[in-house]
Amino acid sequence: MTQRHRDKRLKAWRYLLAFPRSIWWNFRLLPLRQAVRMPLLVSHRTCMSFSHGSLRLDAVRPKVGLVKIGFATSQCSDFRHDRTRLDVHGLLHVAGYCAIGAGCSIEVSENATLTLGDDFHLGPRSLVICHRQITFGTHTLTSWNCSFMDTDQHELVDDGGRCVNADRPVGVGDGCWFGCHSIVTKGVVLAPRTTVGAASHPVGCYDEPDTVIAGNPAKVVRRGVHWSGR
Repeated sequence: MTQRHRDKRLKAWRYLLAFPRSIWWNFRLLPLRQAVRMPLLVSHRTCMSFSHGSLRLDAVRPKVGLVKIGFATSQCSDFRHDRTRLDVHGLLHVAGYCAIGAGCSIEVSENATLTLGDDFHLGPRSLVICHRQITFGTHTLTSWNCSFMDTDQHELVDDGGRCVNADRPVGVGDGCWFGCHSIVTKGVVLAPRTTVGAASHPVGCYDEPDTVIAGNPAKVVRRGVHWSGR
């Protein structure tokens, strides 16, 4: 048996193991007209909690496996040991096809909204912490170990007791690509078709499309390009 055939059989086995959990979450989170089409495929190595939270899927007639959670791997991840975690207390809005890799961790706080545009790919072992609002445009691709946060998760106050580091929304335009170990923090806005270099830290607003940004803090290092998958 070739490696290709072994990979296909392993993939089919993982989907089979996911079937019971996927049934539960489809009928737990979605309207009946969507749930019966089984758009959610949830890996058996995924831990999900939607205590007081909700999922909105923008698909009237969704296909089976439109949203895949906890399956995709890479050279840095191991499906047998990596657990995927979703802890949603606010709104998770999925606009279309979505793939969340193995070992990812997503947290959406109460009254917060995380929006994933159509054709969204979150690489293995990546982190998303949403306390207010994070929006990803269409055709978003991230490599492994990327982090997205709209909060510092702690509060700094001045001598008058006023908070000086309030949460701020994050906005990612259509067709953006993130290299491994990218860190996107609160207040970042990326123009469409921005490529973020590996281990880079964007800060603030980048309003010029079709650019490569890199460094810490990230700066424009090339113009007039975008990733070929767009």
